[in-house]
Amino acid sequence: MPKTTFTRKQFYDLVWSESLAAISRKYNISYTCLREVCTEMEIPIPPNGYWSKLKFGKPVEVYNFNETSNGKQEISLWLKSDEDSEEYYFTDVAQKMKNKSEISKKVKSLDFKATNFISDPLVVRTREYLSQKNDYRNWIYDLRKNTLDISVSIDILPRALEVMSKFIHMMKACGYAVVVKDNQTYAVINNEELEISLREKSTRITVIGQSWNHTDLKPNGKLVLKYQKSYYGKEWVDNSVLIEDRLLDIISTLELIALKKKNEREELEKYRAEQRRLEAIIKELQARKENELKNFKDTFLLANRYQKANDLRNYIHVFEQNAIKNNSLTDEKQSWIEWARKKADWYDPFINAKDELLEDVDKDSLTFKSQNRW
Repeated sequence: MPKTTFTRKQFYDLVWSESLAAISRKYNISYTCLREVCTEMEIPIPPNGYWSKLKFGKPVEVYNFNETSNGKQEISLWLKSDEDSEEYYFTDVAQKMKNKSEISKKVKSLDFKATNFISDPLVVRTREYLSQKNDYRNWIYDLRKNTLDISVSIDILPRALEVMSKFIHMMKACGYAVVVKDNQTYAVINNEELEISLREKSTRITVIGQSWNHTDLKPNGKLVLKYQKSYYGKEWVDNSVLIEDRLLDIISTLELIALKKKNEREELEKYRAEQRRLEAIIKELQARKENELKNFKDTFLLANRYQKANDLRNYIHVFEQNAIKNNSLTDEKQSWIEWARKKADWYDPFINAKDELLEDVDKDSLTFKSQNRW
């Protein structure tokens, strides 16, 4: 299955050179997924009626390409093969064949012609629910709880239910399961949940109008089983071999996808664990640095206080000696000297003498500590 990688500009040129329906027929990607790609790459799509107007020579509006964009810059598409059987997700073909052989042995005893074949509770509940739906387009689709993700026209609903029932029975025979959670259907393989859905493909047809023609989608009876709903998923479409006859291939491929998903998840968990370990080391180192700086600042402040306390004592001593020398040591000065020496002892980090009037003062900033005011 040849692969082609397009830049944003190349993909813009492709989208404006042929319709999305034509591109979808050429490449292994659905019309809906193509629109998702255009959104992700910020590529404008030709408006409704563009191709019909162009065909009949009527004036059309072309949306210019925006060079500056934060959208996705590249997209890879695979050309469709006739059988759509070549696996471009995996190169381990031998493993897939081994899986297929093991699955074949496990489902060999299943009797798909039994009258209770479509008795699975999920299938019964889905049939009861979808049989009541019939909107103006004859499509069955909406969000519902506890029913399989099936979107088909009324005409092929019985076949769609039979396909899903057969798929569920084969999954159970392999020790796997199909579950519905949060309005989504999952194939559960080795504890890995793979989102799946069953759809009916549609054909874009031209509808003749009075002023100009337009296109519409018409169900074409072909079923497509999808893994995931975005363009990077995988899908199996009815071709020369119908989906119900390809379930061995589908389950064996889903097994590989589950294994790949498990390996990727484990690798991601290892990576995240290593990141957490490195972050813990960095965080611990940063905490040690911050603690080291705090300790140094505290030591520096204490040393500064000690130095200032000694400077204060030296000043008091010189003040006293000067007063004695000048015979001016009055009782007032003597009281001040005693008061000042007590303050030096209060400020000295080695003494930290108590002072009732200064107990609410921060000794480093020599300002009153903030207090709650009632």
